[in-house]
Amino acid sequence: MAQDDGEKTEAPTARRRSEARKKGTVAKSQDLNGAILMLLFTFLMPLILRNAGMDFVSAFRRALGSIPADITNASTSVYVLSILVPASRIIIPVMLSAMVIGLVVNFSQVGIVFSGEPLIPKLDRLNPLNGLKRLFSARSLMEGLKVIAKSALFGYIAWGVISDSWEMFIGFSQLTLMATASQVGNIIRIIAQRVAAVWLIIAIFDYAFQRYQTEKSLKMTKYEVKREFRDQDVPAELKQALAKRRAKLLKARTQDLVKDADVIVTNPEHYSVALKYESSEMIAPMVVAKGQDYLALKIREIARDNDVPIVPNPPLARELYSTCDVGDMVPKNLFQAVAEVLAYVYRVLGKKPK
Repeated sequence: MAQDDGEKTEAPTARRRSEARKKGTVAKSQDLNGAILMLLFTFLMPLILRNAGMDFVSAFRRALGSIPADITNASTSVYVLSILVPASRIIIPVMLSAMVIGLVVNFSQVGIVFSGEPLIPKLDRLNPLNGLKRLFSARSLMEGLKVIAKSALFGYIAWGVISDSWEMFIGFSQLTLMATASQVGNIIRIIAQRVAAVWLIIAIFDYAFQRYQTEKSLKMTKYEVKREFRDQDVPAELKQALAKRRAKLLKARTQDLVKDADVIVTNPEHYSVALKYESSEMIAPMVVAKGQDYLALKIREIARDNDVPIVPNPPLARELYSTCDVGDMVPKNLFQAVAEVLAYVYRVLGKKPK
């Protein structure tokens, strides 16, 4: 049974995910927001401009032809409003559309998350050294390289569209102002659509990577998973009873606890775990003492002086030491291994069960 208490190899539990969401730790790609916004606006803007653009142009022309000769606060306010009112017919729909699209994209990525954790002031954020570390960290470097790569790629796409439309630019001198604006707008729309499509592909991969990174950061050790499930499965009344019994055991001397044990499971050098089982009182064997290095040696010395059986079982000793505190019942997944040790003690060593 391999054991590595520090290695996070287990998938996060529902409780771990819930706590992470409360702290604002969720998978999210800013690129996905930008790509979808840009892609949708390439289709929405022509509709908005078609409906309100001509009204704005007409209003702007009228405003240019009616500049007040007598400049006062009142005349200036009226003049500015004559420009802003038709402009608002374009600006307000664009702003509302951006807000709605942004909310929908965010909700589709992370759902509803209300977290005040990122807003809590922390002293380490004010430390300039920590700021420099974050600025020159591997993550910041990768983000910087990603921005440069995207800018270069988008620039290449834009240049490709402009190169294909070069003859059209030459013919602009023969067109009216409105026709030229229409052609330029069409070129900009094509560039925006192609950039948005490529950006969306990048964003999908980025979102997948962010999910992978978040999942990796939430992974748990075997001990954390076992501890959490053990705490969840035990009723509140039993938790309180175990806590009282644990406190009582911790106050007692190790020597008395080891004397009363049924068996000592050892590493055999680094760990020692004393187990006791009374079938009439306990639902499972209990850890009554445990120790590492010097304390482990002391437990073995006490056991030898009091004829308590010592059974070397390194994997079981490490697992018991890492997953159980003094006073804890043996977890279900170790029942079989502990039962085999106790059976060996009762059958081979002749110790009578209590």
